[in-house]
Amino acid sequence: MNNKVLYIPLDDRPVNLDLVIQLANLRGLEIKTPKSEDLGFFLKEGNVESIVNWLNCEEGDVLIISLDMFLYGGLVASRTDKRSADNAMKIINNLREYKKNNSKVKIYAFSNIMRLSISVSSDESQVWWDKINKYNELRYKVESLNETELKSNLEQIELEIPQEVLNTYLRTRERNHKINMEAINLVKDKIIDFLILSQEDCSKYGLHLIEHEKIHEKVNNYNLKDKVYVYPGADEIGQILLSRYVNDIENYNPKVYIDFDDKNLGDIIPKFEDRSLNVNIIEHLKSTNAIIVDNFNKSDYILAVTTPNIPYIDMAEGKAENYNKNDTIDELIERIKRYVKLGKNVGIADLSFANGGDGYLITRLKEEDLLLKVVAYGAWNTAGNAMGTTISHGNIISSLSSKGMIDFNNSLQSLKFLIERYCDDFMYQSYVRNEANKEVLKAGLSIFNMKKRVNQIDKFVEEELIKIINDYFYRSEVNYLEARGFIEGINVNAILPWNRTFEVKCEVNIDLKER
Repeated sequence: MNNKVLYIPLDDRPVNLDLVIQLANLRGLEIKTPKSEDLGFFLKEGNVESIVNWLNCEEGDVLIISLDMFLYGGLVASRTDKRSADNAMKIINNLREYKKNNSKVKIYAFSNIMRLSISVSSDESQVWWDKINKYNELRYKVESLNETELKSNLEQIELEIPQEVLNTYLRTRERNHKINMEAINLVKDKIIDFLILSQEDCSKYGLHLIEHEKIHEKVNNYNLKDKVYVYPGADEIGQILLSRYVNDIENYNPKVYIDFDDKNLGDIIPKFEDRSLNVNIIEHLKSTNAIIVDNFNKSDYILAVTTPNIPYIDMAEGKAENYNKNDTIDELIERIKRYVKLGKNVGIADLSFANGGDGYLITRLKEEDLLLKVVAYGAWNTAGNAMGTTISHGNIISSLSSKGMIDFNNSLQSLKFLIERYCDDFMYQSYVRNEANKEVLKAGLSIFNMKKRVNQIDKFVEEELIKIINDYFYRSEVNYLEARGFIEGINVNAILPWNRTFEVKCEVNIDLKER
């Protein structure tokens, strides 16, 4: 497949940039992005004007574009009011001219519906993050649900938030909503071919729900339900849209069977989201043009899902206390063993916790020699993030399989992608991150922003990951798609790309001795 993808990512973090490039390469697509220096870095916004100029000089078969990068300079920049609504409106209209000059290009766009709160870049901003979250909940309950008994609580929390912090937040929220409504106009006018409005961190109460009502009303009025999707997520959407593009150009609809570890918990609303787990999975799958089937025998691959532990566990807050999923995980492992034995591809969306993988699940997969027999895995950050990566990887493998194109080389590429997910989503997020936090604090720095590259912290993270990954995979037998052999050596190169502990960039190198 020689199709050329132009990709403007949400920002330069690995989940938004590297993973999309890896999946495109896995499927044999050519992919081009703006220069890395134009994509910004954490609190420094991307160079919007340079990105617009880059796009105007490029031609491709598809443009997958983050409107947050294109208009504001990235995800973090989209939460500030540096760029006015009028200026953003002028920039988004560049897409009309681009489509006019490149009529055959498909444009798949994504834009965030603003999260409940502000960015956290310091200990002080963490305080405002908590208070604005509370403000959001109270204001929605008072104004939309008429819970007037909470009015005094709302007035009190308003007094506790600096006026400029709150005003900036509300101005930014209003601008972003205005732009999202304009993006729907671009779909109506056949400029944007497909649009995902992804709801960043939220809950079942908040101002975002008022915006959702207006968005859905407009989408319904224009009869665009098949072309505009709205669901919880953010950083996974570039991957989702890439896998949709592959399915679209091949006229392929992967059939997916969903297997929850506990079918009674499909209706749970995960942390940072506003709808049930089952609904969000279905929406993610449908937005890639996948078809959900009710029997695993009919499926192209199986999406095995671990449902959230109750009480909910966030690995960013420490250890997995009050864990109680042993029995349901054991039952799921038995089913995965059966699927693998029958030659079925299995992807695991590990959603037991927020911000990390389930240690008991990984232990059981290792005990049953399944870690390198499932084809995909995701467990990072929110449920939507993790399921998005698993679905996208599963779709790409399914696409290759449907064409009879699985070979040793792309199997090895896919295996590397899988092991890097274990390294990042499980090993770093569930274990090394908390140890790295201690090292950062010992150095007198903030885990939210160390303000510079600290080699000793990067070295600590890398050495810890090397130890853990070797414990799990050194001398492991590999029977992954068309890759067969033993892992003679495995190493990790790792850094904290944004000079904070929230995410890691890890590159795994495998020495596979073929059989």
